[in-house]
Amino acid sequence: MSWVKECAMVLKWRGVLKVANLSVSVVAGTLCFAPALAASQGATLTFRAGCSGGERIVVGVVGDLLFHNSLQRQALASGGSYKQFWQSLSPALEGADLTYGNLEGAVAQGVGIGGRARRDPGRKWDGRVYGTPRGSLLFNYHPSLIGDLKETGFDVVSTANNHAADRGALGFDRTIDALGSGGVAFSGTRRRDAAPGQRWAVKTKARGFTVAFIACTYSTNGMPDREKQALNCYSSRDEIFEEIRWNAQDPDVDAVILTPHWGVEKSSAPKQSDRAYARAAIAAGATAVVGTHPHVLQGWEKVATTDGREGLVIYSTGNFISNQVSDDQRTGIIGLIELTRMSSTKAEVSAVGFIPTWVTRGRHRVDEMKVGMRNGALRFSAPLRRLPTGNYVRAREYRNLVRSCPIAARDSSLGVLK
Repeated sequence: MSWVKECAMVLKWRGVLKVANLSVSVVAGTLCFAPALAASQGATLTFRAGCSGGERIVVGVVGDLLFHNSLQRQALASGGSYKQFWQSLSPALEGADLTYGNLEGAVAQGVGIGGRARRDPGRKWDGRVYGTPRGSLLFNYHPSLIGDLKETGFDVVSTANNHAADRGALGFDRTIDALGSGGVAFSGTRRRDAAPGQRWAVKTKARGFTVAFIACTYSTNGMPDREKQALNCYSSRDEIFEEIRWNAQDPDVDAVILTPHWGVEKSSAPKQSDRAYARAAIAAGATAVVGTHPHVLQGWEKVATTDGREGLVIYSTGNFISNQVSDDQRTGIIGLIELTRMSSTKAEVSAVGFIPTWVTRGRHRVDEMKVGMRNGALRFSAPLRRLPTGNYVRAREYRNLVRSCPIAARDSSLGVLK
C-alpha cells in the first residue's frame, strides 16, 4: 500500500503498532503509516508538500564533529587544517541553503583541563589546551575550526552535547565567543552572563526563510554545569516544548528544527521514550527533529499531526568526522531536508534525501560513500539499510529529491535538476 496516502483519524488513541515493515505513529489522534525504523531496502519517504508550489530551501544536516587526538594532530600540523578532512564534500555542504552539524566539544582558546585559563600554545596540539591527555576524553579544539566550518558551508551548530562542559564554565563562554567571531550560529548553550529569560533558539536566515534551531543534550558526562549553561533535553523538557511552541507561533519563523543529543551510543535503534519525545515535539510545532549522539545511523520517521502537518524525525545522523573505528561509526550522512513555504509565513517538509559518507582510517578523509550495484539494483551497506534507501541521492544531485507527484509536475520550481 502507499503509506503516504494511508492516514486516518483515530480519536483519543496514542501508541505504536508493528504491521509487516510498517510502524504506525499516532500523534494527538492521527494515525499514519510510515516505513519501520529498521527500513527495508527500497523504502521511501515522500511528503504531501513535495508537489505543491511555493518557495523552497534545502537544509543539510550532518552528525557528530568529533576530533580525537589523532585528528587534532593532523589538523594543527604545519600546513594542516580541520577542513582538509571533509573538503571533497564542501560543494554539497555549501550548496545547501543552510547546513547544520553537532559541534561535539569545546572551542575554547587558552582553556585547559578543569576549565582553567592557561597560556595559549598557539595553533598546535599540546594535549593540554588543544587535545587531551592520553586516556582522557575531554575535548577542546583550536578556534581555527570555526573558520574552517564557515568556509566549507556550515551555518549553524549545536553546542549542547555530552562534551559541552569539557572545559567548564569558561569553556562554554569562550566557545560562544569563538562562534560569534567566526560567524557560525549556535544553539544549546549560554554564556554565564546571559540575560534572564534569554531564548534558547537561534534564528537562521536563508533565501527569505527563517529557521529556528533548538538544541539540547541528555547530559554533560557528569561534568559540573553549575551555571546551567547547557539546555538539558529531559530536566528542561517543559521549557523546550514552550520554546518550540513560541517559535512555531512566531509569524517571522518559517520552520522549527529540534536537535536533541540523546540515545544510546552504538545502538542502531532509538529508545522508545525518545520516539515518544520526538512525536510530541512535532505535535508541539517542530517541523523536524534531528538527533545525534549514538555515533551510528538510526532510522527516519514521518509523523502526521491533527493540524495537517507532516514532520520528519531523523533519530541519529551518526558521525560525520571522528577517529572511531567500526564500519558503523565510520558511516555517516549529509541529510537533506527540503522546506516549502505553504502559506505566507510557514514552511513544511516537502522532500528528503541523504548522501552517504565514509571516513577513511589513518587519513581521516570524509568522502561520499559509493553505493554499488548488484543484479541491476543498488546495494546498500547494513548501516544505510536502516534509512529509507529510496531517498538516497548522489552528492552531485543533492537537490534531486524523491517526490510522489506525477513526472509532469517535476519542473524546475521543485528544484529537480534537468
